[in-house]
Amino acid sequence: MLSKILNIFGIHPKKLVPLSAADIVQRSREANHVLEWSRGKKLTIFNPPFWGIHHIFIDHKLQHGMICVKQDHSAFVFYGNAYGPYRWEKYDDDLNVIDRGFIETQELTWLIYQDYIIYNGPMLPATNKPYHWGRVIHVDSFSEEIDKTWALHIIPYIKETANDCQ
Repeated sequence: MLSKILNIFGIHPKKLVPLSAADIVQRSREANHVLEWSRGKKLTIFNPPFWGIHHIFIDHKLQHGMICVKQDHSAFVFYGNAYGPYRWEKYDDDLNVIDRGFIETQELTWLIYQDYIIYNGPMLPATNKPYHWGRVIHVDSFSEEIDKTWALHIIPYIKETANDCQ
């Protein structure tokens, strides 16, 4: 009701999230198509603010890896599947693992779309929005396999690319 009144006066409140619950339900019908589309892709994502620009890699076996390089050049790497990560590692600037752990089911989930990524779960910072989200700003092909050593040669590439942009 309030939105109708505001529209009458030409006031269009900013949406808190890019996708409504109805949009997510509608998109769920295309989940298998999006899953196949994502196979062999590297997605560059802007936001949520606590991750900034980060990358999700999806190999041909649909294994997922997310890398978030922080301002101090440390990096968080999440390993998972189409529904979310199941383990994480933190690397220092010299690519030494300084911490690692497992993620319980539903502690952190993601929904991958061609234009947005929806993040949810109690592992994330509290928000007044129904979920955290990021916008897919670039898509590349990805032909490697995500394994235990994969992040060690991808993190330097991401750091180098980020330095070139500054």
